[in-house]
Amino acid sequence: MKKIDAHLHVNFEDFDPETIIEYLDDHQIEKCWLLTWEEMNPPVPSLYQHISAEDVFEVYSRYPDRIIPFYAPDPKSKSLSGDLEKYMKLGLKGCGELKVAYSWYDEAMEEYLKIISDLKLPLVFHMEAPGIRYVTENHRNPLERTFGFLMNGAFNGVARYYINKFAQKTNLFSSRISSNSICIPGYLHDFNQLEKKIAKHPKLTFVGHGPHFWNNISSDISDRYFYQRGPVKDFGIIDLLLEKYDNFYCDVSGRSGYYALNRDVEQSKRFLEKHSDKVLFGTDNVMHGKLENLILSWDLSRQKLQQIFHENAERIIG
Repeated sequence: MKKIDAHLHVNFEDFDPETIIEYLDDHQIEKCWLLTWEEMNPPVPSLYQHISAEDVFEVYSRYPDRIIPFYAPDPKSKSLSGDLEKYMKLGLKGCGELKVAYSWYDEAMEEYLKIISDLKLPLVFHMEAPGIRYVTENHRNPLERTFGFLMNGAFNGVARYYINKFAQKTNLFSSRISSNSICIPGYLHDFNQLEKKIAKHPKLTFVGHGPHFWNNISSDISDRYFYQRGPVKDFGIIDLLLEKYDNFYCDVSGRSGYYALNRDVEQSKRFLEKHSDKVLFGTDNVMHGKLENLILSWDLSRQKLQQIFHENAERIIG
């Protein structure tokens, strides 16, 4: 069956240009959407990894039959329109990955969405909730490194959850946690504002992904986990948006997509059957064979599998 990976990066998770082609060949994937990450003022520089349009187009120039180039400039870039138009002449097919610490209601976002809508470029965006990052005082101290590891998401956030509970109850570690924590404002995390933008720009195709996005496959969210776990009793907001808006899609890439589909396999099968014409297969450089095997394990019809694995991606980029 034909496959397109609709979410991949170069020079990310040890994927250089040659590794990308090896991955595509090994998994019998015909092409991939190759995405950038550009943020001019990342709130936590240590968590940011710049992936430039030049990086993407360098790979595209070498493998034009395998690479579908995407580029998402920072919405506050002063050369926004010019850069997008320049790369469209070189073969740009979409805007992505947009992963910026802005809100959908930010003034710059409205102009951004208007520009890419006028250019008829689909938008791939990342949603992540605000949080706290613990900055270790002394990287050479093993105990301090371990404490930082536990506070920064170890065991899917469970360690941080219980350390904070313990600190609140006993007041131990409270001053250390407070003095060494920095706030991460989150990435495009407001679903109410997102819906307003989807409705306001009906000619623009939105493709969502990311931890906050996929955590909302369920209506129940626990602050115990970074990637939500447990049964999905009722579908959440992304189910409603996919049902309501013709121009709203999602990709199942990354750990967030895989964990969301793997947490309740019966509900996930229903989700894919219901939205097979709105879901794109992608990996985000991780969970390579696992995600594909999970989707195939549900014995969806060939038509629905074709939609997920390549037809939706092809339709979006025309």
